[in-house]
Amino acid sequence: MDHKFLFELGVEEIPADLISPALEQLRSGFEGVLVENNISWGSIEAYSSPRRLAILIEGLPEQQAPREEQVVGPPASRGLDSEGQPSQAAKGFARSQGIDVTRLEPIQTERGLYLGFNRQVEGQPVREILGNSLADRVRSLSWPRSMYWGESRFRFIRPLRWYVALWDQAVVPFEFEGLRSGNLTRGHRFLGGQVIPIAAADQYREGLREGFVLVDAREREQRIVKELESQLPDGLSLLEDAALLRTVIQLNEYPSVLCGRFDEAFLEIPKEVLVTVMRYHQKYFSVVNEAQEIQPYFLTVVNTSGDPEGRIREGHERVLKARLEDAAFFWKSDQKESLRERTEKLDQVLFQEGLGSYKDKAQRLLTLCSQLHPDSDLETAAWLCKADLTTEMVRELSELQGVMGGLYAQREGYPEEVWQPILEQYRPASLEDDPPSTQRGALLSLVDKLDTVVGCFSVDIVPKGSGDPYGVRRQALGLIKILFDFQLEYSLELLVETALKLFSSEKSAEQTRKEVLFFLVQRVRYVFQNKGLPYDVVNAVLAVEGDTVYRTFERAKALAGIRGEADFEALAGAFKRIKNILAKEAVEPGKVSVVDLREPEEIELYHTVEQVEPRVVDFVSRGDFVAALREMASMRATVDLFFDRVLVMAEEEHLRKNRLWLLDRISTLFLSMADISEIV
Repeated sequence: MDHKFLFELGVEEIPADLISPALEQLRSGFEGVLVENNISWGSIEAYSSPRRLAILIEGLPEQQAPREEQVVGPPASRGLDSEGQPSQAAKGFARSQGIDVTRLEPIQTERGLYLGFNRQVEGQPVREILGNSLADRVRSLSWPRSMYWGESRFRFIRPLRWYVALWDQAVVPFEFEGLRSGNLTRGHRFLGGQVIPIAAADQYREGLREGFVLVDAREREQRIVKELESQLPDGLSLLEDAALLRTVIQLNEYPSVLCGRFDEAFLEIPKEVLVTVMRYHQKYFSVVNEAQEIQPYFLTVVNTSGDPEGRIREGHERVLKARLEDAAFFWKSDQKESLRERTEKLDQVLFQEGLGSYKDKAQRLLTLCSQLHPDSDLETAAWLCKADLTTEMVRELSELQGVMGGLYAQREGYPEEVWQPILEQYRPASLEDDPPSTQRGALLSLVDKLDTVVGCFSVDIVPKGSGDPYGVRRQALGLIKILFDFQLEYSLELLVETALKLFSSEKSAEQTRKEVLFFLVQRVRYVFQNKGLPYDVVNAVLAVEGDTVYRTFERAKALAGIRGEADFEALAGAFKRIKNILAKEAVEPGKVSVVDLREPEEIELYHTVEQVEPRVVDFVSRGDFVAALREMASMRATVDLFFDRVLVMAEEEHLRKNRLWLLDRISTLFLSMADISEIV
């Protein structure tokens, strides 16, 4: 008979952005329990709302499958006498296990040869196994922030309020942090009953629906999307916002959508400000026309069944009006002071302890831009880009930093080549985010992120484990994405060394350089593997330093495409042999002497290298990495013959050195592309 198991964890409202990660932790935790205990199952469904996390497992057996267990007794040296018969130690062990001594047999273990036997272990009831795991499942949930509220000082994201644990119709006993499990859940705070009995595990969704809780996030999403479409004014559309949709799905248990209006006079405020006020402060969806211009409407998702008298809508309109009045005031007031005047005030705004003020940062950005890409417009943008941090608008709406600087620069009459980079300086915010739309914007964002990463490392603000309070990993990933997307011709070494000259710290510059480069290379590794490249190919190309991120990716793609060909596989094996030989011998730099080439096979290999090397160099310089690798692979037969018939480590020192120099030349040629010894 297939059984069903339900576990619901009831809490005070969880922040919307933390629900999905926690639910995945809970789901994977239960899956781990089932796998560890060799329990089969049919399906695992995860459910959530702001006040609950729940798992429903179906298709469970009554009993854990029986298993064979190996029981190890005394070492064979003590368990057998000189004639190979069971000793007293073996007989005593057999008695303690309730078996005949003849069942003991030698078992090889990591510690050596022992006596032991195999026995069948009956499975436990699955209901008990799952019930015994519940405390660990709750305890194991990790949160980026947590609180304690009881005497035990147990920390959790919000106070625990109830548990539902059911095996079919029966309650699974469980107690944790002073709460006991039962079959009683809670409905919607205002629409549903305070207590809702769940008669059976498979009636969970329907039971909560009667209490005005749609516990399936997919159902809430469908309901919200449908109502957003139905509430739109005729001829208008929704400004697409997938992230906001994900948020409101997790903010509501029984969502409905309302359409409100605001005064058309507020449309004089820039679109970016209007959208931000509605999105970040109020969680409203913006409405646009065919030209993507903001219209005086908003759509809001509310946690109720409707608003027949319009009071909820009127309340939202009043709140938004106050927000927009503030924004309109800030928009006019901020423009009374120019960005250049505001930049001078940045010496009063701390960037980071040990790294100076934002004015110091602006000066570093200006210097970096002038060194990496001299351009008067870009340098102007670099000097002005942090000025908006002193504006009232950004103080009220921090999400608009950079954006407001760009808008104010546009109003002051700066050319697009100046205001557009300022507007986009913080993009991309993640690997999924769009990069800046212009190269100047990309360069300004690049130097900003570079300055932050190198600066933080110089004062030992280094990400550790899951902790990264200053977002250094995010900044580094954005830096790598810009280098990749815009195919910028800067190596990581050049960028780090250029930025390091602008910092002074107690750490040595060389130590910081190594730490930052290692950190950035790990981010490159992540990006490349995220794009589908095998780990060993990534290792091979990253072992070769000094190239740009995009060219390194192109080399990796070429290597991944050719790695399976027979000639290249054989040559990769030969290169590993070359690398091992050179690693054992201290090869001093030297030029191959043609006079000292004695064997036909080494002469042939020398001439092959002479022909192949310039072609490989040419292909690499033109970025035709596939052709370069195929050219290398053409050496396969010659290299094989050399190793078959030539003794590299000849007794005569001059012959030995000459052959090592020849191998070193081949190694150098290969390393212009990748360290193919890393290929598995």
